[in-house]
Amino acid sequence: MDVFSAMQAMQNPQMALWQYTMQGMIQQHPQEWAQCQQMFNGKSRTEQMKTLRKLYKDKGADLDAVAKQYGVNL
Repeated sequence: MDVFSAMQAMQNPQMALWQYTMQGMIQQHPQEWAQCQQMFNGKSRTEQMKTLRKLYKDKGADLDAVAKQYGVNL
C-alpha cells in the first residue's frame, strides 16, 4: 500500500475495505466478473436495479431485505 492509499484508508476505512474486498473477488473470479460487466454494461441504474431484483427473486431472496441487513439504501 502506498502513502496515498494509506491516507485514503484512514479517511474512509469502510470504502478502503470494500475496494480491497472487490479487488480480491475480481482476481479470484475473473470469468464471473466479466459476465457481470457484460450483464450490466450500458444499462441505466434503474435497469440494473430491476435486473438485480429479478436475480435475487429467482434465487428466493429479496434484494431490498438483504441490502437493509447490511445498512445499504437502494
